[in-house]
Amino acid sequence: MTARNGMGRFQIAERVRQLVTEQRLSLLLVVFVSLSGLFLWLLPNSSEGRRWLAMWQAKREEALSQRRFQDALAKDPPLGFPLKETGIAVNPERSRPLLVVVLGRCEGCRERVAIEWASTLSQWVTLGKAIKGVLVVQGGTEKLGDAKGVVLIRDERGEIARRLNAFFLPRAYGFVDGKLVWLQRQPNLGLMGTLMDFLKAVKGEEKAKAILNAWSAEMREKAWGNLQAIKGERKAERRKRQ
Repeated sequence: MTARNGMGRFQIAERVRQLVTEQRLSLLLVVFVSLSGLFLWLLPNSSEGRRWLAMWQAKREEALSQRRFQDALAKDPPLGFPLKETGIAVNPERSRPLLVVVLGRCEGCRERVAIEWASTLSQWVTLGKAIKGVLVVQGGTEKLGDAKGVVLIRDERGEIARRLNAFFLPRAYGFVDGKLVWLQRQPNLGLMGTLMDFLKAVKGEEKAKAILNAWSAEMREKAWGNLQAIKGERKAERRKRQ
């Protein structure tokens, strides 16, 4: 009988402890929810809260943007993709790799970029010997002038851009023997950065450096020639005045 009474008291005490523990957990949960609500309410109403919220939103947008960018890259044509399946009717040359640059519409800020590409690929002998340039423009090819040695292709419906997955512009692609061997994976490389990456991929690092050095020498020589011509014109003008 005494043993039963002792067991009963133990069970009652255990039950009381369980109830106290449950009530304590419930109380802590209520306090946590209340403080969280108060924090969220105060967050946009203080300068520090607004700054923290803006940073969190910026990081969230950056993460989402990176995820969308990686998802878009996954749709790129594979290496070895045939040039003929892009819709570009250009005969590949074994001696010169093909650099295809998709530019979109030649208007606004893109017009300046398109003109820069056309001018660079057409006026420098060093680049003309090393590569063959193809510019894909959705409209406004007449604005590019007489780009000698450069193939200009109108892509009014954007079909070539879709086949090459040109989801950012401009975007460059390298072909050798009619097959894709390189494609630009980072936007905003600029003309020089894009050319450097392309030449390294199709020529190797040493040959790429040699081509860029020769191009640099050609630009300096042309700049010196232009400077001398200007000086000559000024001397002729002074003689006429005398």
